[in-house]
Amino acid sequence: MAYSYIIIKENNPTWERESVLLQNKYDAKKKYVLIEKSVHSDGSESINNIYYSSDMAKFQLQANGYVSWYNYVLSLRKDIQGYISHL
Repeated sequence: MAYSYIIIKENNPTWERESVLLQNKYDAKKKYVLIEKSVHSDGSESINNIYYSSDMAKFQLQANGYVSWYNYVLSLRKDIQGYISHL
């Protein structure tokens, strides 16, 4: 695995059917979804986990620990060089 990154989006029913490597315990009552993706050395990507929560601050704190993240709810992203910008 080359690196992992985070995507934060609003929750919707399509996430229930998403195929993941480890965990996807869909919860329709939660407002947000955190998707942990991996980029592999051959350039392919896979979804490791999908988590659900109504606590955006918790998800953003978790995302800050990754080399890169995309927060579509706040329209922000952090690129692999560490720069934060608007989407």
